[in-house]
Amino acid sequence: MSEDLTQQVKEEVARVSALPLEEQPAAFAAIRDQLERTLNSDEDSSSSRQGE
Repeated sequence: MSEDLTQQVKEEVARVSALPLEEQPAAFAAIRDQLERTLNSDEDSSSSRQGE
């Protein structure tokens, strides 16, 4: 993970941690979804480069 992405995640986790408890599950799920999309896009680009 790039340092920039790591910093963004840290900031977002800190922000979500400050939210009321009832809002945190959805906010943490949004972070998880973003991380999954990032990881999947990295895997896809790695796979396409290996085929070259």
